[in-house]
Amino acid sequence: MYELTFKKRVWIVKQYLGGVSTSKIALAQNISCRTVQKLAKIYAQDGWDALKDHKTGRSETILNESAVIIILDLRKRFGYGACHIEQILKQKGFAISHRQIEKVLVRNDMVKPNIKKQKPRKWVRYELPNPNDLWHTDWSFDPFTNQNVAVYIDDRTRLITCFGVFKRATAENSVALLYSGIAEYGKPKAVMTDHGSQYYANHPNAEQEKTLFRSTLDILGIKHCLARVNRPQTNGKVERFFRTYKEEYTIGTFSSLGDYIKHYNEVRLHMSLHYKTPKEVWSELVS
Repeated sequence: MYELTFKKRVWIVKQYLGGVSTSKIALAQNISCRTVQKLAKIYAQDGWDALKDHKTGRSETILNESAVIIILDLRKRFGYGACHIEQILKQKGFAISHRQIEKVLVRNDMVKPNIKKQKPRKWVRYELPNPNDLWHTDWSFDPFTNQNVAVYIDDRTRLITCFGVFKRATAENSVALLYSGIAEYGKPKAVMTDHGSQYYANHPNAEQEKTLFRSTLDILGIKHCLARVNRPQTNGKVERFFRTYKEEYTIGTFSSLGDYIKHYNEVRLHMSLHYKTPKEVWSELVS
């Protein structure tokens, strides 16, 4: 029936009602007499609207009102995406796909529909096996305090081991922050940085072993790993943290960077950790 347009279905029924024989109508539209009779029966039962095209596939899922409220609340408070919200709802007993959650967010103008899917990335994400195998660190300007923020993040668990807000991004502050992280979580085997002046002497003929950051790592027995130039993906875990922080802090749920990092470490689920928190994974691996 669906190879016929709505206009043709109406024509068939009108011819039938006008007394034209079923066989002539069927011959004119290249269909069976049974189809003509079926269309006439549909019209007799439900009228002209019943002859319109119908969507194929599964019918639209009607979500529980409580689930919709939770979805919108999580988006408003934390800025979470559909996949992230899907995992939180699973913990609350709601089995709702991220596609359905995406539809709720789109209908409420909280996200824009993704018309074109992102192309697959060509690089492969690496991950060391144990906590404290490697810490990533970097600096970023904090638009919420108009100061500079530095963090150290554990490669395996994504745990923020230490953080600080400073007026100046210096090697001295980088070292002081490192010591505070070691005091709480132990010493990492290696630290990865970019070629920023806080970590690396960029002038010609510089002796890297004599720089403050490098000499401190040597004293502590920590290997210094340098990210590739013009390759931000190498130190991407810390870069991604800064991006996530700046996106989610704007929601207005958090009162300070410390408040956000506590949430990041202990509450926020991470896709790369199979939707566990950094603190949860850290505790599992170091116990």
